[in-house]
Amino acid sequence: MVTDFFRFDWYTAVLLAGVVQGFFLALLFLAKRPHRQPYHFLLLAALVFCFACLLLEIFLCYSGLMFRVLQLVDFSEPINFAIGPLTYLLFRSLSGKDWTRKQWLHLLPFGLYFLYHLLFTLQPEAVKYNGYISAYFPKLEHLPVSYPVHPDPLRLSESVNELTILHITLYLVLGYILLRSYRTANNPNLYFYSWAKLLLFFYAATLVLLITIKLTYERDLGDHLLAMFLVVQLFYISFKILTDSSFFQPVVQAKYEKSALSQEAKQDLLQKLKSAEAEKFYTQPSASLPNLAKQLHTSPHYLSQVLNECLGKSFFEYLAELRIQEAKMILADPALYHLKIEEVAEETGYLSKSAFSAAFKKQTGQTPGEYRKTAIIS
Repeated sequence: MVTDFFRFDWYTAVLLAGVVQGFFLALLFLAKRPHRQPYHFLLLAALVFCFACLLLEIFLCYSGLMFRVLQLVDFSEPINFAIGPLTYLLFRSLSGKDWTRKQWLHLLPFGLYFLYHLLFTLQPEAVKYNGYISAYFPKLEHLPVSYPVHPDPLRLSESVNELTILHITLYLVLGYILLRSYRTANNPNLYFYSWAKLLLFFYAATLVLLITIKLTYERDLGDHLLAMFLVVQLFYISFKILTDSSFFQPVVQAKYEKSALSQEAKQDLLQKLKSAEAEKFYTQPSASLPNLAKQLHTSPHYLSQVLNECLGKSFFEYLAELRIQEAKMILADPALYHLKIEEVAEETGYLSKSAFSAAFKKQTGQTPGEYRKTAIIS
């Protein structure tokens, strides 16, 4: 039995860096306490943890360290059926949909395959040694073994690549349909929508690369190339998170460092803000930070602090988002199709059609007229 083989090259180094980064990101997401939709951070943590596990197995196999931990051979195989559901459920969360119990059904294939895979997991090390060398060192001699139970009675493991591709394709289509419907929704969060589009792109690119590798390489010999792409994704996501994080906004932190506003007061002000939203204060052309602060019986400084720290927005970003959300509801309503664009602008607090159109296109990527046509047709 081979035990002393070890390969270290730049592939190995990058894979190891990706493993460390993946588990670090998973811990970071678990520690996150966001203001809205807390469960999407749990889904992100689970998704990144799955990536890290896939990378770990490929790193062990490619480097040859798997010879020293044979009990981990194919340990991440069931995760192939978790990536798709987790990505789709993350899209749902980012689009503002609440978690329901039936969403657990998406993870049923993963659970069933995990139980089925236990038949292989419980095999002696000699079986796993043969499985490892047949994939990465096909010229080595296999060990004689006896199977306590058949490791793959339904031959699902033999077809795991094809099943994985079908499973990922299914969830890629579901994710695309979900994001397309979200595009025309009445109340989209454009920041989260941009994240979902990025994840969908990575998901589609991963599928294309997976198909290409499996058609080009025998067994798992090309998995290190797929792993390299996963590493790129993890580091790019890390870069996006860090550059978007308020942690790297010392000016904002210093601005409110000496503020006497307590957490309880912030939450109370947020509730008052929600009440003001329900009354549609933002449709008034005179809506401003001082006027809203006066309406909420607080100071403009405290209101600005709550918007920055709790919602991550300036007052003007907050106001524009509410107005465009209102405009989208009007434009998508067939009963209000008779309203001209300038009338919609007036209904949402804008004094000119040009200012409204510029703000609308900045947030949605469409003109009000284009959005109305798309929304009415769909």
